Amino acid sequence: MPAPRYLPFDAGSDRHRVGTRTLDPAGWIELGDDADAQLAEKRRVLSGYAASVVGVLDGPPGPGAAAVREASAELLAVLQAHLLERFPERYARGADGLVDPRTGEANVDPALRARLHPVDLAGRLVPEDLCLHLHDADGVLRLVAASVAFPSRWLLADKLGQPVDAIHAPVPGYAAQIGTPVDLVLRKLTPERGLWRLNGSVLDDPALFQPVAVPRVAPAAVPESVFLRVERQTLRRLPATGAVVFTIRTYVDPLTSIADDSAACAGLAAWLRGMPAGMRDYKGLGELGPALLEWLDARTGRAT
Repeated sequence: MPAPRYLPFDAGSDRHRVGTRTLDPAGWIELGDDADAQLAEKRRVLSGYAASVVGVLDGPPGPGAAAVREASAELLAVLQAHLLERFPERYARGADGLVDPRTGEANVDPALRARLHPVDLAGRLVPEDLCLHLHDADGVLRLVAASVAFPSRWLLADKLGQPVDAIHAPVPGYAAQIGTPVDLVLRKLTPERGLWRLNGSVLDDPALFQPVAVPRVAPAAVPESVFLRVERQTLRRLPATGAVVFTIRTYVDPLTSIADDSAACAGLAAWLRGMPAGMRDYKGLGELGPALLEWLDARTGRAT
């Protein structure tokens, strides 16, 4: 079983910090072995839940439909140019949008393409979820358009139109500990210098599309029903409209993928032990935690 691509579960990493790093422009979008499967899953989710996946703020408190569409169109153009340059084996220019040179098929059905908002079109091209932020008339940065097919137990409808601090209000300690640093990062963001960070969680469901947690009649079996879910998040500013683009690339691996890696198991155990109770509840680890720690400790030789 291959090892997870990212493991952001070091001791103390759950303490609130922005944790951003400079983004290599060539690494803005990540594909990989799971890209085709994730794109297929995204198409499936969109076919049944499009109203929940795609959101566009056409009126107040945003800057208006024209500004949002302009920024979304810029996002689509910048994304297409990046894909053509970075992944020519996967994306080529066709008569109507991008095509997959491996098959010759359009990435988005031309008949469907004509009816879709630019942010919807952009979201269908890559595994990443895409969130677009613009300033309103009062200078407040708000989420104004998004394509989020793989939410981790949150609803786009609850976030659309909200400023960044309100979007993260449910996260314990966010406002007090990193609200101001995040605002500073966003203000200093430039088209020339993007940023990226990692966010990790442990869930009892491998589904990519998880707008809400599905109640369990009994705690999940460890390790069989436990999964590591990691988000690679990027931030960049578009050059023409100044919109801020937030991308989320989700990776899901079974807990058993680290069974033979004692260092990874020790890091995850330390991450769990150092997590404040409020954050543990927020991440849904209250019932799962003890059994998970017992399994991790057995892999590292630590007495429980």
